[in-house]
This record gives sequence, C-alpha cells and structure tokens, in this order.
Amino acid sequence: MRWPKYSIPTIALAVLALPVQTAEFKYPIFDAHVHYSQPAWAVHSPVQIIAKFDAVGVARALVSSTPDDGTLKLLRHAPNRIAPELRPYRTGVTSGNWQMDGATPGYLAQRLAQRDYHGIGEFHLQVPRQINMPVVADVIRLAIEKNLYIHVHSDADVVTALFAAEPRLKILWAHAGLGENAETVGALMDAQKNLWADLSLRDSDVSGGGELDAAWRAVFERHPDRFMIGSDTWVTSQWDDYEDILNAHRRWLALLPDQLAKAIAYQNAVRLFGTGGSAEFTANGSAKIKD
Repeated sequence: MRWPKYSIPTIALAVLALPVQTAEFKYPIFDAHVHYSQPAWAVHSPVQIIAKFDAVGVARALVSSTPDDGTLKLLRHAPNRIAPELRPYRTGVTSGNWQMDGATPGYLAQRLAQRDYHGIGEFHLQVPRQINMPVVADVIRLAIEKNLYIHVHSDADVVTALFAAEPRLKILWAHAGLGENAETVGALMDAQKNLWADLSLRDSDVSGGGELDAAWRAVFERHPDRFMIGSDTWVTSQWDDYEDILNAHRRWLALLPDQLAKAIAYQNAVRLFGTGGSAEFTANGSAKIKD
C-alpha cells in the first residue's frame, strides 16, 4: 500500500470572466480536498488563504482540518467559500489511532449537532479489518444517520469492504486511491454508484509528461460525474505551493473536452456540496457562483 496522500445536470453557475494566470483553462475550480490545520494558522491567516483561492480561481473548497477549529476559522471568515466536513483528528488523535479512540464517535456527534457539515473525513483506513472496529462502525452508522459523505484515504480493498459493510454509504475517495491505477478506480466506480473521487496528488499520473494519460481519460469519459479536483494542503508547505498545485490541474483539464473539464473542475463538487448560496471572488477578473 502506498501512503503520503456528456451529460451533466445543469448547475446555475454564471462565469462573468476569469482570466487566471494559467490561461489554458478558464473556468473556476471547486477544490474538494483542503486542510487548514493548526501548523498553518500562524503562517497563513484566513485572509491570506482566501487570497490564495482568489489568485488561482478557486471559488469554493471542501475543507477539513486538524483540529476542526481550522475549518471553522475559514468558515467564519468566508462562509460562502467553505464547504465544511468534520475530521475525527484532534489533539492526540491522529490518522494512526483515531480508529481506537473511544471518544471519537461522541466528539463527532457533538460537533455535528452544532452546525451543518457535508461529510465526515478526510480520515485514513489502512486495512479492511479496521472497518469492524467499534469506533469505525459507529462512525459509519453516524454517516448513514446524518446522510453524510465519508471522505476516505484508503486503497481499493478498503473501499470495497466499506461498501460491503454498508451499501448505503456515500464515499468520496481521497486521491482516487493514491496508488491505484485508472483501471482499478474505474472498475470500482463501475460497481458502486455512490463512489466519487478527488484527484489531489494525482496530476502527474493523469498527465505525465504533459500529455493526458489514455487510461485516465477513458475512466473520466465513462464516469464524467464522479471526479473532482483537489489540492490536499496536508502540510503547511502545500499552502506555499498552492498556486502551482492548482495550475498543474488546470493544465491537464485544458486537455479534456470542454464539458467534461467543467464537470471535473467544479460542477461535480457543486452537485454534491452546493455553492454556499453565493461565492464571489476576484482573480485578475471576477466570477460569481449562485444557487
């Protein structure tokens, strides 16, 4: 296992103008994999984070953080730009031990009762047997009860086991499995209608050498409504490189047919996580998203 990390329903999104620095792809982005965790707070303020979104044309972002307070900082500053999801990680509870922390289900339930979240995650599951652990089983039940997506960092075997344990789950697969190839990702999507994937950390696989990989293109064309863009700002240095990360995605999106590119860039994420009512931003121009 490797670890670090066209028919589209009409979305009412009016793009007035968005001449971003990478001109090959002119549409806004919904970044479906963002963290604003504690080490970044002293380096990049919420004002600076939103400025980074503006600079590269990110209209909205799906955000989870360690601890959750980071997500709430961004949400308070720019409520229309942030789609919050709730991560189980917090002081002393990490990717390596959250599955064994008996307080985790109660912590999640308490926070979910206080405000609306779109999902639970991103969290790590390393082997299928972890799904049977009591804490993980409770989190799965909570996701079903609240009708939430779960954002899972795992391989294909774990995703298969999750659906076997609870077929009603709605899974956003972090990094499209990271180490999984296009054929494996496509086969899982063929089998599971409630599986979506963010493509954070996968730009070099999708377009190695500046050319679009034929196998990935085939999967995108077969499942045009299942993929989203992601940056994965899992460490503070990712924020330093944020513009380069997003522009790398823009370059390969420009190689796709226009309607498919727009679907992956923002429409699929908007369909799942909404527009927040409205989101306005400036990036050498302006764009507006409205419900």
